Amino acid sequence: MACRPAGDVYADFSAFYDLYVGEWLEDLPCYLEYARAARAPVVEIGAGTGRLTVPLARAGISVVAVDSSASMMARLEARLASEPHDVRRRVQTLRADVCELSLGTKHDLILVPFYAFNYLLTPEAQHKALAQLAAHLLPKGRLLIDVFVPYARIERCPSEPLLKVDTRDCRTGDRIRGWNAYSMDTQRQIETRRHVFEVTPAAGSVIRTEFTTERRYSFPAELESQFAEAGLAIEQVSTGYDGRPPDARSEQLLYVLRQP
Repeated sequence: MACRPAGDVYADFSAFYDLYVGEWLEDLPCYLEYARAARAPVVEIGAGTGRLTVPLARAGISVVAVDSSASMMARLEARLASEPHDVRRRVQTLRADVCELSLGTKHDLILVPFYAFNYLLTPEAQHKALAQLAAHLLPKGRLLIDVFVPYARIERCPSEPLLKVDTRDCRTGDRIRGWNAYSMDTQRQIETRRHVFEVTPAAGSVIRTEFTTERRYSFPAELESQFAEAGLAIEQVSTGYDGRPPDARSEQLLYVLRQP
């Protein structure tokens, strides 16, 4: 997403991203439904390594895939290179900061999936991003934003690292394990995750990698005020990806916003 200092802050994460969440596609049917009803192309913000981009393109959807991370975009482009021509031609990749987004086009559907909005670390960055996204919508166009509010960790942050990944890389045979250690800054509404990955080759010693990522959580009242300031109307808010209404403790929220 960006709106942060120069440099690729996802450079360490990108090497592990596909093993971490790359096969998670619970949200894909929801986005496909909206994309099939929209005028092409769809804009995907925070496209990363192509978790959604490639399946959308395989389904016949034209996608403008935007990400601020050079390492993530390189992995997306490498992934696209192995796809058939008709899939590759449906995807336009663009490395850009969402706060400075300037496509020169307007769109019927913009996606900000899988908590990408949470990587904007200040209210000011969120305001800038929403203004840019709203400016890229056609009249009656939709903006879908998937966010999280970690209520459980706000109330009781785990004291020990949690195992998040324990898998084997099918390409190399390496065993990969990953842990997250959490800390919460409730004044700034920042969740810091210290990631620890251990790669154990079939023959050789363990390779350990550590890095941190930060995400900002916003409570519904703050989000809804920001949406209104950007001139975006809330068409629907749900938890999960099947339209279920949220309750006061729902940690995941999908907002469907509309340009008047």
